[in-house]
Amino acid sequence: MITYMNKGNNITIKYTIKEIFQENWEAFTDKMMEEGKHIRDSIVKNVNKVIGCQDPLNGFALYACPKCGKYKHVFFTCKSRFCNTCGAKYSKDRAFAISSKLLDCPHRHVVFTIPEQLRKYFAYDRSLLDLLFQAASDTIIYRFNRRNKSENYVPGMISVLHTFGRDLK
Repeated sequence: MITYMNKGNNITIKYTIKEIFQENWEAFTDKMMEEGKHIRDSIVKNVNKVIGCQDPLNGFALYACPKCGKYKHVFFTCKSRFCNTCGAKYSKDRAFAISSKLLDCPHRHVVFTIPEQLRKYFAYDRSLLDLLFQAASDTIIYRFNRRNKSENYVPGMISVLHTFGRDLK
């Protein structure tokens, strides 16, 4: 589905992520195979979920109004965090769940990054990502204890992993 939007004299064509995958995924995977490059199973699984999201072939619920007799089909979603529709809902629900557990107190937002030279190791071995969380936690606890020697405080932490940059690469 392509939506045409008229802004003055310009017409903008907007594609959904699902449409882009539907039109290009097979050619992309073929090209990757020709070049001998591997696509992680989790990526293949999630892209296929996005392609099938809200597809009638994947099921739906049918609702009927007993008064007017009209029917409404509600197609099942993929529930993948990778899907721009389902992922937005997941993020919103997750943020609400976390924020409802937080104390109303001063806090600090700390960002840890991986030097570009080391990123390839984490791309090839995703299990190493757990080490990043542990290293970040150990660093914060160490610094906190150094500054508060007379107190026995333990900082609370929420860690989130972004496996892409601001430009979504």
